[in-house]
Amino acid sequence: MEDKKISDAVELLLKGAKMLAHHCPECSMPLFLHEGKVICPSCRKEMEIVEKGDEVTVKLKEEKEKVEKRVKEEFDIEEEMKEVLRIYIKRLASDFDSAEETIRTIEGILSIIEKIRKLNIR
Repeated sequence: MEDKKISDAVELLLKGAKMLAHHCPECSMPLFLHEGKVICPSCRKEMEIVEKGDEVTVKLKEEKEKVEKRVKEEFDIEEEMKEVLRIYIKRLASDFDSAEETIRTIEGILSIIEKIRKLNIR
């Protein structure tokens, strides 16, 4: 271990932190419990210890808002359905021969979008 990492760990101990038996998954430093938070003294990031039965996993703690934002950015179901709807509306404008089938498809997409809104899935 580097001297800086050790001095950061000692600093936490002097502040009253408790050294835990778990280690940082990124740098392997021991984790500390300080003011209700599990912290890596080297990475200076908050970690989360997840226990499922006998299995214990340590991972970077992400704020709920960041996770929700990332999920929304990665895949917005309603926006995806609107894009499909735009494609079918363009098809309707250019292909009158299959208008009846295209209109049924558009109605189905609109129904799906409405259900997504009711379920509040985004």
